[in-house]
Amino acid sequence: MPDISAFCPACGRSTRSVPLDALNLEDRLLSALAYLGVVPGMVFILVPAFRPKSFLRFHSWQSILFAASSLVLALALRFLFLAFSVVPFVGFLIGWLSLGIGVLGILTLWAVLLIQAARGSRFEVPLIGPLAAWLAS
Repeated sequence: MPDISAFCPACGRSTRSVPLDALNLEDRLLSALAYLGVVPGMVFILVPAFRPKSFLRFHSWQSILFAASSLVLALALRFLFLAFSVVPFVGFLIGWLSLGIGVLGILTLWAVLLIQAARGSRFEVPLIGPLAAWLAS
């Protein structure tokens, strides 16, 4: 296999070395645990024993910011539902549809973040990820 190959032609695996931070099982599990609520993320940020772990700090900040933005989005969807409910006939259906799509979007993104943290990936959500990276540094 040539030295410039990025992937193995037989199995498709990357030939690049994996960062040591991604290999640590404890960091990956704690980072996934940070997405189970706001409290674990805050504990991982405030407890001095966890402060040197940049991967865990990043996911903790991102989980807190994701929870806050999900709350804002949920409130906006609630007001959108109320606004559509006033419209006769199809307004109520459109309100329920927008509410359902919003909730499914939030749950899907939460599951993706949880899985990516458990896999050891530093996956950044487009708007809050750079802020979380800045706060974690």
